[in-house]
Formats: sequence, structure tokens, C-alpha cells
Amino acid sequence: MFSGCQFSLYPMSDNFVEVILPAVEAMGTSPELRIETDDISTLVVGTPSNVFAAVERAYGAACRAGGHVVLSALFSRGCPGEPDDPLCTPQGPESATAEPVARAPGSAERQRAGIAIDAQFSIYPLGIENYMNSIAAGIDSVKQAGVFDRSKHFCTRLHGDIRDVFAAVEKTFSTAARETGHVVIHLTASKGSPSAKKASSHATHETTTHDQEKNHV
Repeated sequence: MFSGCQFSLYPMSDNFVEVILPAVEAMGTSPELRIETDDISTLVVGTPSNVFAAVERAYGAACRAGGHVVLSALFSRGCPGEPDDPLCTPQGPESATAEPVARAPGSAERQRAGIAIDAQFSIYPLGIENYMNSIAAGIDSVKQAGVFDRSKHFCTRLHGDIRDVFAAVEKTFSTAARETGHVVIHLTASKGSPSAKKASSHATHETTTHDQEKNHV
């Protein structure tokens, strides 16, 4: 089985090099991971739990550098076109005794990082007829995790602490893997977007204006 992630970081600042390189280094080195970087993206190969943790470390480091930072990540496991890799066990659809499902968002084991992010993801359980049931279960899972924002065309929007969001997406990924060996998730995350601040400010202004009008009635 082969599992991993291709991801890219986009710091919206002139010092992007000083943000990206330390973020990649924040993943560290481990015999349980294979990391390869080129001018477009960084590949991380390993078990899903190790891969999600590494990508979270990288994005968290980029977010702590300040400003507006976007992550584009493509997670995949079980692609039949990839060679097996001993780093990427267990093999086949997850069983009850296989690699444990990701820790729950907000659990004692996974304390919040204090980094609020917005994100959207799409999950693709491949090779099974009832894939829509698996997708629906994934959406229900992020709702139960408390990071669901709203449904969008072709994806689901999330909001919360970076650790809660990553934990929820990882759990969705691991749960889908119990039904099919080939699962793909496309995740886009954003921290510090000025557009989000303007939208929040506009909503606050509308609420204040509405309250003032009510008081004058």
C-alpha cells in the first residue's frame, strides 16, 4: 500500500522564502517518513497518521510566522498506480485491529494550538459503489467534531483551531479507509485572510445597524 500527501504553502508576503523553508524543516526527519521537495510541492510518504501530523506541523509553523498563509494539500492512500512502500502500513481497507482512527478534535491528547483557520475539503472514496454513503458519513463526522462551517458546491467548509480541523479531516480519511483501500482528500486551508476579516466586520456592522434601527422604532 502507498499513502502520502503532496502539499504546497502559499504565504501572502514578500518574505515567503523565510516562511516556507522553516515550515518544511519543522516536519523534522524520521525513519517513518519520506520527504521530497521540489519547486512546486512537498511529498510526504508514510502511514496516514504520520503524514497528517507532519503536514500539520509544517502548516502550523507557516501560520506562526504571521500574515495570510494558504495550504493546498492532496492526501491519498491505496492508489493502485503507486508501488507498495513498507513505510505505508497497514495494507488494504482498515480493519478494527488496524491503525487506530485519529484522535478526536479537542481531546486531551491533542491540545489546541491557538491558530484559527478556515478550510474546505473534498473526500473521494474510490473503487466502491456506495461512495456517496461514505462521503455523507465524512460530512457527518466533521459536524460531530464541531468544525463544520457550511456546505459548498463540491466541498465542505470548516472552521476551527488548526489541530481540531486536521484531527477531523484525518478521522474522516481513516474512517473512509475502512470501506475502501483507495481514498483521496483534497484540503485547502487559509489563516489570516483579509477577506475573512472584512466579511466578519461587515456582518458586525449590519447587526449593529439593525439593532440601532430597532431601538428607534
